[in-house]
Amino acid sequence: MAKILKLKKQVETLLEECPATRDSDQYLTLKIWLKYYPEKLDLSDPANPRIAFKDIMILPREDNVKRIRAKLQNDQLKWLPTKLEVAKKRKINEVVWRARMGLPTFTKAMERHLEN
Repeated sequence: MAKILKLKKQVETLLEECPATRDSDQYLTLKIWLKYYPEKLDLSDPANPRIAFKDIMILPREDNVKRIRAKLQNDQLKWLPTKLEVAKKRKINEVVWRARMGLPTFTKAMERHLEN
């Protein structure tokens, strides 16, 4: 349980600090590895970090990161995706997303409907 709580805190921190992580579970996972587990990475070539097989089992898995991120975004509506297309793919209500992003809540489709 402590391991999951630790990972949840890491996910929350990165979602808050780095908005780009809100749109990609892979990117979020990589940022967690880079920030919290640099000793498990071979960064001798910064453009191409490597992970040893012996260390891959120690690092948080993307599916666990995804599960935590999804709960925060879908259930708690925290740190929503920055891109509308990502929000739609994740079935986040567009009106809710727009309101949370501080955007007008009327979509183009709604505006057209009201004009007719």
